[in-house]
Amino acid sequence: MKKALLTLTLLTLGSSMAFAGGCQQCKCGCPNCCPPPPPGMHKGGHKQPPKIDLDKKLKLTEEQKAKAKEMRMQSREQMEPIMEAIKTKHEQKELIKRSQKLTPEAQAEQIEQINKQIFGLKKQARDLRLKNERDFESILTAKQKKELAKIKENAKKDMVKNKKSAPTKK
Repeated sequence: MKKALLTLTLLTLGSSMAFAGGCQQCKCGCPNCCPPPPPGMHKGGHKQPPKIDLDKKLKLTEEQKAKAKEMRMQSREQMEPIMEAIKTKHEQKELIKRSQKLTPEAQAEQIEQINKQIFGLKKQARDLRLKNERDFESILTAKQKKELAKIKENAKKDMVKNKKSAPTKK
């Protein structure tokens, strides 16, 4: 009787450890068994699209390269405060979620307000990206614009293809 009870206890304990997290490969439950995925890896099995060297693909002149680099630097300077604000808003949202002082209704209301602010900031970022894209295209020749259009079209096709072949979460 004692052996059966001990065996049952060990099995229960062992199975609960396997589902507790930690190692995802051998399900042993220990956090040190298998290394974590490298930084930048997506959890959903999505692959990063390969980087395209537009300088080479579009055969940019040195003048165009310099102008494009200057544009990227300006864009980065403009985008940085927007992205920092989005990060701050997400942190605020997490603090509200963890707050014990607010009622669930007050939490929901404040989170909704922050979500609206995040949406506005993301719209600003998207508008800035589109403006920067148009500015970049303005330094290209007609032939380079056609080549860029082909690159974009191929990227869209690849994205749709990868989206269809990606495993769905259940």
